[in-house]
Amino acid sequence: MAFENISEEQVLMLAGLVGIPIDAGDLPEVANRFSSLMGELERLGDMDLEGIEPVAIFPDTGAGE
Repeated sequence: MAFENISEEQVLMLAGLVGIPIDAGDLPEVANRFSSLMGELERLGDMDLEGIEPVAIFPDTGAGE
């Protein structure tokens, strides 16, 4: 799926579905950033990650012990 052509109306619809209000003045910037983010995520999906082990982003620090 290509996200470079996502419309402001689509962004507004998605935001409405998850309950995120977007001011009309902010909509062009939000749509541009969303499109860029989704494009980068799409690139990550194309990477060959076979044999790559997951790494804990937030290692256990012993909090709450």
